[in-house]
Order: sequence, then C-alpha cells, then structure tokens
Amino acid sequence: FTNVLLYIMSNKLAFLENSGTSRILTILLKNNRQMYLTELKKKIGPGSMSTLNMRILELKNLGLLDDKLEEKFGGRRYIWLTEKGKKIAEYLLEIEKII
Repeated sequence: FTNVLLYIMSNKLAFLENSGTSRILTILLKNNRQMYLTELKKKIGPGSMSTLNMRILELKNLGLLDDKLEEKFGGRRYIWLTEKGKKIAEYLLEIEKII
C-alpha cells in the first residue's frame, strides 16, 4: 500500500520537474496579480517562448493557473494563478525558505 501511495504522489508531483514550472508559479504569486505573457517571460529569463507556452498549458490543465486573451492591444495574453495554484506556489516558497 505504501509503495502504491508513493507512486501516486510522485506522479502527481511530476509536473514540478519540468523546466521553469515552479518558477512560473512563484513569480505569479510574488507579483500578486495577473501578468502579461511577455512580462512573465522577461521575469523568467532565458528560454524559449514555446517552452513557456507549453508549461502554461500544463499548469492550466492541472487547474493551477488560468489565462485570457485580450482583444485589444494586439491580443495580449493575461495569466494568473487559481486558488489551487496559489496554494501550491505558497508551499513552493516555504520549501525555498527551508532549503
């Protein structure tokens, strides 16, 4: 039973192993507001926009963040944490403090 539980937990947490995933969550939490995709990209630093979009889609599918495409201003994309995403990001920041 313990091995099965550990397996399930490790699979549920596997998304954190993807490059930039935890950084996306913590940046959004620290800024405490929705951000434009390009603004988030600048804060994250080096890396491709396609990778960032892939991570955002993964996090959105997990219910950790949401986004909206604005019709004005050339279709800017807003991104923000859901309540579930905020909780995960808060735990990640706590872990950073411990480490």
